[in-house]
Formats: sequence, C-alpha cells, structure tokens
Amino acid sequence: MECLRFFKVVSSREAREIDEKASSEYGLDSEVLMEDAGSAVYEVARREFGLDNRFLVVAGTGNNGGDALVAARRLYSAGAEVRVLVVGDLAKASTLMVKNLERLRKMGVNVTAVSSERDLELLRREIEWSTVLIVGIFGLGLRGEVRDYRRSVIEAVNSSGKPVISVDIPSGVNPDNGRVEGAAVKSTVTVTFGLPKYGNVLHPGAYYSGKLYVSALSYPPALLDLPGIKVELNYPVKIPERSRWGHKGTFGKYLLVAGSRYYYGAPYYASVSFYQTGGGYARLLAPKSVVPVLAAKASGVVYIPGDETEEGSLSLSNLERLLKTVDEAGVDIVAVGPGLSTHRETMELVARVVGEVKVPVIVDGDGLTALSGRLDVLKSRSQPAVLTPHPGEFSRLTGLSIKEIESDPVGHVSRFASEYKVYVVLKTARSVIGFPDGRVYINLTGNPGMAKAGMGDVLVGVVAGVFGLGLRDVGLALRAGVLVHGLAGDIAAGEVGEDGVTPDLVLQTLPRAVKLLRENPEAIVDRYFPIRL
Repeated sequence: MECLRFFKVVSSREAREIDEKASSEYGLDSEVLMEDAGSAVYEVARREFGLDNRFLVVAGTGNNGGDALVAARRLYSAGAEVRVLVVGDLAKASTLMVKNLERLRKMGVNVTAVSSERDLELLRREIEWSTVLIVGIFGLGLRGEVRDYRRSVIEAVNSSGKPVISVDIPSGVNPDNGRVEGAAVKSTVTVTFGLPKYGNVLHPGAYYSGKLYVSALSYPPALLDLPGIKVELNYPVKIPERSRWGHKGTFGKYLLVAGSRYYYGAPYYASVSFYQTGGGYARLLAPKSVVPVLAAKASGVVYIPGDETEEGSLSLSNLERLLKTVDEAGVDIVAVGPGLSTHRETMELVARVVGEVKVPVIVDGDGLTALSGRLDVLKSRSQPAVLTPHPGEFSRLTGLSIKEIESDPVGHVSRFASEYKVYVVLKTARSVIGFPDGRVYINLTGNPGMAKAGMGDVLVGVVAGVFGLGLRDVGLALRAGVLVHGLAGDIAAGEVGEDGVTPDLVLQTLPRAVKLLRENPEAIVDRYFPIRL
C-alpha cells in the first residue's frame, strides 16, 4: 500500500544545500532562482487578489527581500499599482537585492526606507495607502529574536487588517521549528520555494503561514526528492477495501491492557475507538473491580477481569494469562497503558508485556511512564512497537526538557525512533510521526478542540483499528490512524465548533472519517495540503 502523493519538508540547512546543488550541478545560480521565486509570488498575488489592487512590497535587505522585489517588478509591469518599502540598512544589503531594487527605481516605482523607529510613521502611511501587502523581511537567514524597529514593522503589518502575502516563510517564524521569534507576520497566504520548511507546517508557524503555496522554481525534480531528505507531510494512505466475506476476526483481534480504580474513561475510549474505526474483535484486560462499570457502557468489548493491586491497578500476576491469551486467541495487536496508574507492580507488568509479547504493541499514557528508564526493553523486541507520547511524556522518555523538544521536534523524534527502532507519535498541534529508519511524517489534520483528556486514548484504538482493517504495515497503519483521528476531530469541530469537541463526539465521527479516507482521499488533500504552483 502506498500513499497517494508526497511532499517532502526541509530544514533551513537542507534548503540551502538544495540551492548549492542547483548552482553547482545544474548551473541554476541565485539570480535565476530569485527571478523564479519573485514570479511565483506574483502569480499567487494575481491569482488570489487580482491586479486591481495597490500592492505595498515590504522587503528586507537579504535575498528574501530580493524575491519580494522581483514580485514588485512583475506586478508593476502587469499594470498593478506598486510601492516598495525597504526595511534595514541598504549598506548591508545583498548584491541581488540591490540589483533588483535599482531596476525598480529605474522603472519609476516609488521606493522608501525604514531603518529606525523614527521612520515608522512613514511605514504607517504606506500601509494605509495599500490594499495588499507582500512581505519578505526575513527568510531562512533569521537569526535570533526579532527586535527594534523590525519588530515594530511586523506589528504594524499585523495590525493593519490588510491581506498579506509572505515570501517563503512568514518573517519572524523560525524555519526549523515553527516558533515565533519575538514577532512574526500573520499571513493570509505564503508562497514557499522548492519544498515546505518545517516552520511552514509546524505550529505556530503554520498558523502564521495561512494558505500555503509551493513553487518548485526551476529545481530539477531529483533535487526535491533527495534520499537524504527524510521528512514528509503525512499524505493520505490507501486503506484496503472491506472484505465482503470477512468475519470479526478478519478485521483484527485487539487486546487492550488498560484501566484502574480511578481511570474508567481511558480504557473505554481506547477500546470503543477500535470498533468505531472498523476493527473486528476487541478484548480488554482491566482490573476486575472496574469491569462491570465499563461493560455497562461498552457492551461490545470482550472483558478479561484482571487481578488487582491494593490500589486497584493491574497486578503483575496477570502477565502469564495475558501472554497466553495473545498466543491462543491469535491476537494481532496489543495496546498497553491508558489509565493504568503508576503503581510499581503495574509498571513492572507493562515492561514485561512490552518485552515479551510477540505481536505489534502500542504503548500510551502510563505505559510510557513505565518505560522511562527501561528503554532497552524496546531493543529486544522482534515485532514493531509504537509509542504515542505527548511532550511531557516524551520529556520523561528522553530526559530532554520540553523546551529542548520544542526547539527541534522533528530531529528529536527521528533520533529517538532510530535509536530504539520504534515508531513514535509526538502528539502536538501538528503531530510528528517517527519511523525506525529515521523517516518522519508531519500530520496536518486535527484542531485545538482536541486538546482534551481522553483524546489520546481514542488515538490508540484508531491505530489498532486501521491495522485491523488490513493495513498490516505498522508504519502505514500508524500514519493512516493519526490522520483519521485528526480528521474525525475536524468533522466534529465542523458540526459543533472546536470548543465542543469531546472524545465521545470524535468516537461518533470516526466512521465518517474512515469513509472519507477510503472513498475520497483527494478531498482530504484539497482541504489540508499545500497547493502546488
């Protein structure tokens, strides 16, 4: 099974390497690429807003500003009203930026400059004149926090209420992690070049990017598909047709190890979501005292009442029975962790299950806490393991601070997945999926309404359910599951608003999300993914 398409995503370093190869191997120098880039911005401006506008081009003194100036020239030549505002010290400007600025001046385009706080009133007058802004102050060369008058320029752009086209990446967004460095341009549209940057697709940078266009410029296709670039957008994955003659065992046999005296929701959501995604046979090993409560709400699940510790969590004595069930019942996939609590004996049970079960395993919630400090158990597994941490859990697993993780989420996920030969989903506003071979996929579905307790438990059952549907490549099942989970949340948000999205509502919308992925994946591509120019 393959995904429908792909779009690789690059760091600032990789983007520069592509430029260098374009020049050294194909003779595509910076001036050719700048002309292409500015023309792409012009095309998007024409397409999105039309030429019957007053365009103010706000350009920095680097090559990002040069790209913006090419767009200004193209717009002016096409008959649009254009003015240019240069931000920065022209004495330090790049050669190509100055060259394109001189071309505009010779054509008679009005050019003014902002190089201190004293010039801000001039900026405000120019913004007031305009109807559309094109902003290219900082590109991949952004270094540190945006300060002084440059920050004031960005704040003036944002407070104008005018539509904004950003050049390559919104000025002020870190291209390698999407963080806002002090202040960033809130864009209506962003035109990025070659391939999307991490900062275009990871939040908050994705929010600041707005609608995203991608222009290949004159790059040869081989340059944009270099094997060393291991990060892609999580495009829809084709899932198998549901067999007309299948039975419950055909669509997956799932064993969930979850729940404790004080956690009833987690085992409920992680089991029922398996069925709502299309899975066939779900078993739940839970403490015997909580089974009657769960059975009253989720009667389709087959329960295995487990021995308990004094705190009402699963005891280590359940291990032999669990392993025997996996073998004798032909269980296809096991999930362990949701709502288990952190009792010492229960934590030992988790570590033993992960180390000894001979089928793919998903580890979530308290199960991840159990693995902290015992990660070597992952290296002894013969079957795939999937870990689904949020940033706090990933911090405990890696020993990194949350700030360190947020500074390089793609890199940290890739390195961890490679070192321990596992699949990882770092659950964030744009979840990052790591593969054992170092590949990473960035997921684009989902919304802030899903930031609620229980939503991660739903994800566990969804991934197991997609696996049960016949997508028996764990990596592809994981990608499809993460996409479906977020899509179901978006369907729910479309009906009740983001604030009203709950795990229960997502359970209800999961069948529609699976149906859309199966029957009309192109609609998902059109809704979520960048537009190719």
